Amino acid sequence: MSPLLDPASYAASAASIPFVIAAVALGMVLAYATFMRGAPELRVPVLVFAGGLLPFVLGSGLAVAAPSDEAAVAFYRVAVAPVPLATSGGMAFQLAMAKQLRGRRWLVWLAAGVSLSFLLVGWLTPLAVDAVVVTPSGLRFFSPGPVVAPAATVIAALAISGTVLAVQALRVETSALRRRQLGAGIIALGVAFVGLVDVFLAYGVGWAPVSWLFVAVGALLMLRSILIDDLLRARAVDARAPTALAATLLTAGVAWLVTVRLLPDLPAALAPLPVVGAVLAARVAVGLGARMWNIRPVGEGPLDRLAAQYAARIHQVTTVDEVAARTTEVLDLGLGAEAELILPARDDWSWRRTDGSSLDDEATPDPLLVPWLTERRRPLWRDELDGLGLDDLLPSLERLIAAHRAQLVVPLVARDDLVGLLVIRERASGRALRRGELRLVEIVAERLAPALQFVRVAGEVEARTELAREVELAAAVQTAFVPGAEPIHTPSARVMGSWQPTSRCGGDWWGCYALPDGRALVIIGDVTGSGVAAAMVTAAAKGACDVAVRIMGAGFDLGALLVHLDGAVRRVGAGRFHLTCFAAIIDAARGEVQFANAGHVVPYVCRPAPDARGGEITLSALVARGNPLGAGTAPVTRTATRPIAAGDVVVWYTDGLVESRGLDGNQFGDRRLQRALRRLDPARLDPGSVHACLAAELAAHLGGLSPGDDMTLVVAQIAAPPAPVTVP
Repeated sequence: MSPLLDPASYAASAASIPFVIAAVALGMVLAYATFMRGAPELRVPVLVFAGGLLPFVLGSGLAVAAPSDEAAVAFYRVAVAPVPLATSGGMAFQLAMAKQLRGRRWLVWLAAGVSLSFLLVGWLTPLAVDAVVVTPSGLRFFSPGPVVAPAATVIAALAISGTVLAVQALRVETSALRRRQLGAGIIALGVAFVGLVDVFLAYGVGWAPVSWLFVAVGALLMLRSILIDDLLRARAVDARAPTALAATLLTAGVAWLVTVRLLPDLPAALAPLPVVGAVLAARVAVGLGARMWNIRPVGEGPLDRLAAQYAARIHQVTTVDEVAARTTEVLDLGLGAEAELILPARDDWSWRRTDGSSLDDEATPDPLLVPWLTERRRPLWRDELDGLGLDDLLPSLERLIAAHRAQLVVPLVARDDLVGLLVIRERASGRALRRGELRLVEIVAERLAPALQFVRVAGEVEARTELAREVELAAAVQTAFVPGAEPIHTPSARVMGSWQPTSRCGGDWWGCYALPDGRALVIIGDVTGSGVAAAMVTAAAKGACDVAVRIMGAGFDLGALLVHLDGAVRRVGAGRFHLTCFAAIIDAARGEVQFANAGHVVPYVCRPAPDARGGEITLSALVARGNPLGAGTAPVTRTATRPIAAGDVVVWYTDGLVESRGLDGNQFGDRRLQRALRRLDPARLDPGSVHACLAAELAAHLGGLSPGDDMTLVVAQIAAPPAPVTVP
């Protein structure tokens, strides 16, 4: 039977106690590294390091107390073979701490190849351990085989190379916490590596094995740094680690007691049964003990109460500033860490702070990161970037985290939409997050995302409501200054018009004024665009026209009017809007119309044809040229005059009428308008009939479609001149 399977090989001795101490220290490191949720590129090397040294100290402790040299050789073969693997794990850990793991992969693979080769050779052949010798202290130690010297050289080179790179990273590191982490890791591994001094004992140099001391001290230093300095950059210290360690030790003890002491003569086929029973018994015992120890009910700690208060109150706030203030206050109280909330803009790829200030390019998340963060949803830890495998996004992530000095970035996702990022900065103490603190962060993130979504939607609703109120006001103002549907009677003409905006308020307007000397002013205008802004420019032009009529009185002049309108449009439109306008003064007494055009479509004069021509309508246009007002060029100052007779009809309109498209996709057009005017009944040329006829033609063309632009139609019929006054 192999000595490893012979119960008699496992003899208790006081000389094994130091190695047991080292094994307990390594077991604690192994347990914490197993159960802590940290960066895998750090945890895996620590697991390899501790898992490789644990057989060494256990095997050495059993070897010094073994009852025979044969058993000691078997234990030393198990102990020595994993040592290079442990050294490789320590080197990989230092490379990961120095952020050199990806760039030095070849070194890791080389170390892994050498370590695994030595592991197989040491376990299966006597080339590593072929015998034991007695040291001057009276303890056994292994006699080296031919592969120990080269393996020890490679091990020392690997350990030194990892330490040198870690020291170089420590010299350039600026973060105080990272400096403490690097320094603690270098010291802990350096002390453990000093245990390799026992190799000299194998060659007869030394008095007694001392590796257990350096391994134990190094493991305890590493354990201290794991708990205090967050050496493994864990997401939270997991309280299950001590329980797991206790379960492991108790299981091993119970299994040894049952197998070796209580049932030593049990057949080999039934040997696993007491081991399984011991595992189950130990698990039940440790679970009950842990349950009894945790006497505080879940959810009644101070952080639990703080999280509950935050969850209850965060949906009561109505602004982003209030959400940010309450969130940062809770995180400051619960974590002692500075936090910041950044939000994406709705109309571009920019980001801003809650006070409205924009982030610079370095602090703005790359657009390519947004889908990845939205899909990830989980918190992003600064020290796990190297283990994410994101070669293309890694530079953007590193730049973002460095710009915000963040330890933790939490994507805030609501309904598959990234509504913000919660940035939590490094604590001044450098202490790692505990489970309750991590739970607080998770609860805050869960409640914060829908709260931001609610505030954003509420803000949009409020903005739309405010816009609707503004539109209502603008529409009310515009409706007030546009004449109604009833005909307007003046000494020189009867006028009727209609105005149809495409939105609640538009840019078209018209007006009819009775001048003091019996003349009538008819004016029609079209401001570029539509909506509230166009309506405000229209209101300014209408106000300027009203003022000009009152000021000039009987001396009213079209050129002066256009100058006033141009100034008003310039002031209100700020160069972004311009106004096309046609103004005409009808003088029935003199039988003429004076007019001026500022870039507007020309109106038509309709007159019944002589009977010889079959009662048709003849058309003529009031043609005058000029530039739109407020467009940056000089306004029109020239006017034109032409004769006009009583009964003539003048039709003004805006371009929205002739440019409206029907079901066939064609515009109403100027020719269709001319044909409709020529088909008018000469016996019914009053403004109401003409307006109704043209409106019917337009409605038939549209076929129920909405016009694409504001439309205004004004019809005026020239009145008969007043009878001369006879002086007796």
